[in-house]
Amino acid sequence: MYYTEALTIRRRKKNHNPLVERERGVIRKDPGGRLRVALVYPNTYHIAMSNLGFQTLYGIFNNRADTLAERFFLPEKVELRRIKEGGAQKKLRSLETSALLEDFDLLAFSISFEEDYINVLKILNLSGFPLYSKDRAEDFPLVMAGGCAPTLNPEPVADFLDFFFIGEAEAGLSPLIQALSFEGKKEEVLTEVSKVEGLYVPSFYELKYSGAKIESFSVKERYSKVATYPVKRVQADLDKIPLATTQVLTPDTEFSDTTLIEIERGCPRGCRFCTAGFIYLPPRLGDTSKVEEAIESATAGGSGETKVGLVGAAVSEHPDIKKIIKNAIEKDVIVTLSSLRLDMLDPEFLALLKEAGYRTITIAPEAASERLRRVINKEFKDCEIIEKVQLIKESGFKRVKLYFMVGLPTETDSDAGDIVELVKKIRDELKGGQVIVSVNPFIPKAKTPFQWCSLENTDTLERRYGILKDGLKREGGIELKLYPLKDAPVQALLALGDRRISPLLLLASEIGWKRALRKSKVDILDLIGTERTSDELLPFDIIDTGIKKDYLWREYQRGLEAKITPPCVVESCIRCGVC
Repeated sequence: MYYTEALTIRRRKKNHNPLVERERGVIRKDPGGRLRVALVYPNTYHIAMSNLGFQTLYGIFNNRADTLAERFFLPEKVELRRIKEGGAQKKLRSLETSALLEDFDLLAFSISFEEDYINVLKILNLSGFPLYSKDRAEDFPLVMAGGCAPTLNPEPVADFLDFFFIGEAEAGLSPLIQALSFEGKKEEVLTEVSKVEGLYVPSFYELKYSGAKIESFSVKERYSKVATYPVKRVQADLDKIPLATTQVLTPDTEFSDTTLIEIERGCPRGCRFCTAGFIYLPPRLGDTSKVEEAIESATAGGSGETKVGLVGAAVSEHPDIKKIIKNAIEKDVIVTLSSLRLDMLDPEFLALLKEAGYRTITIAPEAASERLRRVINKEFKDCEIIEKVQLIKESGFKRVKLYFMVGLPTETDSDAGDIVELVKKIRDELKGGQVIVSVNPFIPKAKTPFQWCSLENTDTLERRYGILKDGLKREGGIELKLYPLKDAPVQALLALGDRRISPLLLLASEIGWKRALRKSKVDILDLIGTERTSDELLPFDIIDTGIKKDYLWREYQRGLEAKITPPCVVESCIRCGVC
């Protein structure tokens, strides 16, 4: 491919952006002979630098001798307006050296959330790139994307990107760099890329439609000898790689000057709505000694208090979590956990959390009736929840945050009423404490058992929100936070859609979703308002995450019957196909 040998003085000048000057850990390298990667997070700096996956990628690329990565973000509103008004002279620039996107060999988007797909187009447009991959000439760098969102369903943006990385970066970055070193034209380089497991070149595939449904998808004849259906890359053993940790510390993030450390990956519980519970299978644990070394490293060289965030889908289930927290406390480290499982809480654990600086305990029942919790594969009884709240109160905590969803499969208005009653019971148990209730509409997601579900209609969701507001508005000690329902259809469309929504996505990037939905001819209800059948081809079936589709269907049926499936046991369990 094309390796940049040198930078002009303009490109190499130090960036005096105040954001950079407040950072610790920025990496600057001589670019000579290295593959230059524009690492792009399609949202603002604050959100991007709070994302451990993006931070990890920055470290992985820059810790290699043959690559160099600089960061790009979606500008804040004021800066965005300034760039638009400034035309060609005011293009997007990298944080490290003020280089332009066009100066790099590869644009790598790290996309965690489907809602950011629209920002991919905004960033390309701000930099003067043709948006459709077929329209970009040979002198443009290749544009790729990876992360949770495209691993679940890349199809809504398939026409805009040259290729996707499916899976976990640690497992496939070296083969990717090797493929990109091929000397040749764009199509020839993409041909080499398509040979690598986990790399998906969407232009090499053909889809046929029958009405709203997909009739078939296949590799185009001319690429049939090189391209295969993409299989998710998985880093099987976390002990063989450095733990994912924060690379750049800054006060300008959600986790101000906090070192995030991934201590486990994946979750064995199989909550049927949860992408993390399926996309990151099998569950893997970080070695305790490596976790403690990472915490020790976080305390070195800093001034003031040290803050560490332990990250993972099932952090509280790490077998040594209490030992890890206890040792951190002894080093005067402030510790937070990304998730707490209700049934893991006991007096010792809660006492450690209190000593670690916790003021609020967050739990996620997701549903308030026992029947509906069985539908989503959470086997908590009401009495168990109340017992844990009593324990939380006895441990000295006065604030509890609760997460619920409305619009879950088989849900009724009565289930929404149960949220009101459960919240009031919890408030009463706290005896003068505060309950914060956060409620979101359920969004069906790809590669989960609920991928066949339709999105509940807006009228029903509004009625259930009304039940919550009417039931809790006069109750003291309860704060109710409702996620805006207007965003739910767009979220579902991006999670479940196929390539045919790309013109809508393009239009939304120009005039906003509200106006785009009014102008578009796309029938959203065909995509998100209808339950799908077991034999139907789904847009994301082209991606193989290792989980058998018939297993997900069986889990969907078990959910509809309110049957519990026990957690997976790694290596001895083979039911889903991953192991």
